[in-house]
Amino acid sequence: MEKQYKKTMYKLSPFRSLFWYLIPFFVKNLLPFVALPIVTSFLSVEDFGLYALSIVYGTLISGIANFGLFTVFERTFFEIDLAKRNDLLFTNICFVSLVMGLLSYLTWYFDIFISQEIFGNSMLSSILLFSLLLCGFKNLNQYFFYFLKNEERPKKYSFLTVLESILSISLGIIFLTIYDGGLEGYLIGQLIGVILIFLINLISLIYNKKPSFRQGFITSQLKISLPLTPRIFFGIINSQFDRYMLGLMNTIAGVGLYDIGQKFANTSYSFMTTLQNIFAPQVYKRLFSKDEKYRKSIGAYLTPFFYLTILFSLVLGLFSEELLFLSTPEEYHDSGLYITILVFQISFYFFGKQPQLIFAKKTVLISTLSFFSILINIGLNIPFIYFYGVQGAVWATFISGVLSSFLSFYFAQKYCYINYEKKLFYILFYFSLSCIIQIYLSYLDDDYIARFILKIILLI
Repeated sequence: MEKQYKKTMYKLSPFRSLFWYLIPFFVKNLLPFVALPIVTSFLSVEDFGLYALSIVYGTLISGIANFGLFTVFERTFFEIDLAKRNDLLFTNICFVSLVMGLLSYLTWYFDIFISQEIFGNSMLSSILLFSLLLCGFKNLNQYFFYFLKNEERPKKYSFLTVLESILSISLGIIFLTIYDGGLEGYLIGQLIGVILIFLINLISLIYNKKPSFRQGFITSQLKISLPLTPRIFFGIINSQFDRYMLGLMNTIAGVGLYDIGQKFANTSYSFMTTLQNIFAPQVYKRLFSKDEKYRKSIGAYLTPFFYLTILFSLVLGLFSEELLFLSTPEEYHDSGLYITILVFQISFYFFGKQPQLIFAKKTVLISTLSFFSILINIGLNIPFIYFYGVQGAVWATFISGVLSSFLSFYFAQKYCYINYEKKLFYILFYFSLSCIIQIYLSYLDDDYIARFILKIILLI
């Protein structure tokens, strides 16, 4: 048994596919940064604010259209027979596409009402539908990408995700610059790129696999996912509420500055998700394993991934002002402090990446925790934005995010315990201390040379 266990651990080496998963991460995150100087020269801070608000709507509605199926899809994938997995993918794509079609029609019909009455900005009416379709087709593509990830086919996963990023960004810039399409053209270009990848994925699935629609899959998944729908709804509101309130209580330019900070900070979350593409299938296999020793190896297995997450986040958090200086006009440079604070918060999400509560089928609890998270977020954002503007939104997001992470971690460990190694928490403490020092120095605005040297020392 011991030999077999070691043999299995060797075969499932966590870094064998790292190269292929890092390719799409770097392309998907470097391309927007390379394109940022071009985009920011054609779009003002106010335009970025409108773009961010439209994405708030698109993310919310496309998230509701999934009815929590996206989260349950991965769990079901490992429960059913190999021969039925193509049918599972096809069934989910058909069902979510149907719901998306209905919600897109309603958005087109009520676009003026939504923009004026909900967002208080009539300029959004012309781009709401494009933003919804962009987010919706991105979500549909994620089903295909998750399918490839769970089948451990990193080369095809890498190729398709990279192609989606290249097409989306390139067409967006072409419509923005060459065709002078403005913000609307930028969204349409990205949408066309995402739709092209969706069609490639769908044609490949139908032509090669010949799947069939199974209503039973939808029924069985909805029994687990429907209690998750409030969580999806609350979770999206929780992540987008700050932008929405900034748009109402502050200025559209404030939303733009905040959104730029979020875009940089979210590369840390994207890197974490890239690593999740590698460790998630193995975590599920260990959770479903009957070998007790194999199940207890989850904590040790995750430690290297946490080290990589913290290293990336530390670099991003310490050198945020340098990144902004190199990639954006001066009007965006105030976002440097926001990046550090948000990266600090995002680092705690690593523990929430583990599927403990989904595995334990505590979907009602997940939605309940999401509801409490949004209450904390709203309760902090409204007064913080009112008194402190954009910085208030950043700090409210940080405090609510950290509190929610600790709460989720407590219940996750309670219902599906993972034996994390102690050194992992020592690294988290050092990272937190480094971010606090960087934030403190940013407020002091001391000599830059001394501050830069200290950053290097902290990183080393």
